[in-house]
Amino acid sequence: MNSKTFTIKGHSYTTNSIPARKAVGIAYRLVGILADGMNSISKLYELDNDGKLILEILAHTVRDDMAINEATFDNIYTGNLAELFEALKVVVEFNFADFLQEGGIGSLASKAVKAKGAAKGKVTHVAAV
Repeated sequence: MNSKTFTIKGHSYTTNSIPARKAVGIAYRLVGILADGMNSISKLYELDNDGKLILEILAHTVRDDMAINEATFDNIYTGNLAELFEALKVVVEFNFADFLQEGGIGSLASKAVKAKGAAKGKVTHVAAV
């Protein structure tokens, strides 16, 4: 498995690749979140209001030698939401870079937004993700 080490706000992170069978399920849920564009943070809450998707994404990540899981999540990120979203961004890009490119979620999201706009009689332009 591949891994990536990075630092956010002085904290050392190491993330490992999410196994393929688990990554597929996460990837298709990300399509639902990003179909309205990258600015749709409320969509993340609608689809992950219990936080399980975020925990699944970070399940193969360690922060300062502490595994990120249900038992440690609140201790790590309470008052550190900017750090949480930066970590999510890095981990998602690491694990789903090919899927986020045109031909993966980029083209699926683009098609979904164009279809939605056409159904409403609007012309919609979507930048590649």
